[in-house]
Amino acid sequence: MKKTILYLVTILLIFSCRKEDSETYDGPNLNDLFGEFSIIQDITVNSNMVNFQVDSKIYFSGELSKNTSWVINLRGQTTGANRKIAGTDRIISIDNATWDGGANTFPGFGLETVFVEISFPSEDNSVILYDTIQVTGSKIDDGILITSFENGVGTKWSNFNQTTVAGGITCGDGNAAKGNCYYGFNGTVGWDWAIGSVMIQDDNNDFGLPANASNLYFNMAFKPIENIGAQNTFIQFWFDEDENGDGVFDPATEDRFIYEYWYQDTGWSLISYKYADIQFDVDGNQVATNGNGLPEPGKLFSINVFYLANKANGNAKAYIDHLIFTTNKPYTP
Repeated sequence: MKKTILYLVTILLIFSCRKEDSETYDGPNLNDLFGEFSIIQDITVNSNMVNFQVDSKIYFSGELSKNTSWVINLRGQTTGANRKIAGTDRIISIDNATWDGGANTFPGFGLETVFVEISFPSEDNSVILYDTIQVTGSKIDDGILITSFENGVGTKWSNFNQTTVAGGITCGDGNAAKGNCYYGFNGTVGWDWAIGSVMIQDDNNDFGLPANASNLYFNMAFKPIENIGAQNTFIQFWFDEDENGDGVFDPATEDRFIYEYWYQDTGWSLISYKYADIQFDVDGNQVATNGNGLPEPGKLFSINVFYLANKANGNAKAYIDHLIFTTNKPYTP
């Protein structure tokens, strides 16, 4: 009798261990490793025409036979803007495949046809799916737009161009980082690095910026085209603050913070940095100014964008576009 009871207990323990092992197994799913890949439910977008100013986002949905890598590439027909959405979930849905109209980087999408390509890079000889989306309304920016040059030159702006340089706003040629217009510099200056600048000031002397500099980001699109390469091209930003609120900037008694951005890429680049950091140089040292030395965005009077290039390298050409402040994070086109 005792042997029978011991035998039964042993059997129960074996099955108990097997059950526990099964429940705690965390290895790869065998179907994901060896199962045949197929599309169980067609992958579709919920709308092939979208106005992002009304509909904040659209999404893709579908079902695969297993968890595997998938990539949705979106490309603007006119702008060449790109957005990549990727995942590995078997179910594609609003939870992992949404698009808010933004791009991965500049240029941004415009009112245009967007080509959709859906691929499965881990599956050999798998199908590639194609579709199109018509954008009738662009994404609304989350931030305080200073200018995208769409409305021309402001009444209080000023500019500087060397005598051999053409500098100004161009619209409608398809080269803008976002929208229709951008500001460009083009010319040969054999005697100086200084090419040209544009000083942007609000018509009412108030950009409407918050007082807190610690979570405020300044952003701008920059595209060097000629006279490029490391240590050959850079942008200077002059941030002038009206500390006493008299409607005039006095460089002798008020803060002018100068920030430099050196060339990094020949395409459109996003320049983005925290406004609080303009008080430090590249080595982290406090810069010398004639005011209180504290970045105060609520007192920002003007922004001067100064383009410089190596005088020994011939013609210099560059574009700037879309100056915008954002809070808590850099701008996303």
